[in-house]
Amino acid sequence: MQPNRTFERRLIFKAYRKPGFVKTRPGGSQDVQSSEVQKVNKMLNGGLYYMQVVGGVRAADFGSSLVSRPDVDMKESNIAEGTQESSSVVPDVGNGYDSANQAWRLEFKDIPEAGARSVVTSRLVGNAKIPYGDVLPVMHAWGYNYVSEYVVEGEMFILDDTVVFLHRLLKFPPDERSSTGPREHLPPLDTMVPLDPSGGYVLQVSITVQESGNPDLLKAASQRLLGLKEHLKPVVKLEPADRLALDTRVK
Repeated sequence: MQPNRTFERRLIFKAYRKPGFVKTRPGGSQDVQSSEVQKVNKMLNGGLYYMQVVGGVRAADFGSSLVSRPDVDMKESNIAEGTQESSSVVPDVGNGYDSANQAWRLEFKDIPEAGARSVVTSRLVGNAKIPYGDVLPVMHAWGYNYVSEYVVEGEMFILDDTVVFLHRLLKFPPDERSSTGPREHLPPLDTMVPLDPSGGYVLQVSITVQESGNPDLLKAASQRLLGLKEHLKPVVKLEPADRLALDTRVK
C-alpha cells in the first residue's frame, strides 16, 4: 500500500505490585493453557514490568483546541482470561482534539529469549483494546502507575505481510511535560522535541506471525525479512535489536 503517515501517543506505566495470577480449573485438556498464555502468566507474576498504552492521533490534533463535550457514560469493561472486551458510548464531537474520545490499546512485548542465535529478533507480542478517555483508573486497578508520555511520528509501508515503519520519537516541550497523568491536549507539532537531536529516524521491519508454535511459519517469516534486508542493503543496514535494550522489567 502507499505510505501512511502515522502519529501515536505512547503512555508508559510502571508496575507497583504484581498483577493477579489467573488460574484455570484443573482437569481435561480444554482447561490446559497454551504455551503462550503460560509464558505471559509466568512473566507477569515472576517480575514487574513497564507497560505501554498506545493511542493513534492525527496531525491536526496537535495544537488544536480542546473540544467541549457532554458527559459520557462508560460501560463496564468485561475481562476474562485471554480476552478483553470494552464498549462505550462516544458522541460526535466535531472538529478539534477530544481527550475523552481518545481510543487506547494496551501493548505487551516479551523479552527475546537468551542464547537464541538468530539474524532476526523474535518475541511474543500482544495487544488489547481498553476503554476510551482516561486510562489512569484502569491501569491503576491493574497495578500500574503513570510514568511519562511521548509521541511517535513516522511513515508506515505495507509490503505483502511485512510492515516497514520509518519513524522517530518526539518529546513534549519542557513547559508541556506532566508527571501526574496524560495530557488533555497536544502542543503544536513544530514545538515537539526529537529524542535524537541529529534528526535521525529509525527503520523497523517486522512480520506478525499468528501461529507462533509453527516452526515453518517462523522460518518463512525470517527468510522474508532477510530477503528485504538484502534488498535494502545499498540504502540502509538492518540488524537485530540488542536483546537487553528490549528488557522492560523493573530493576
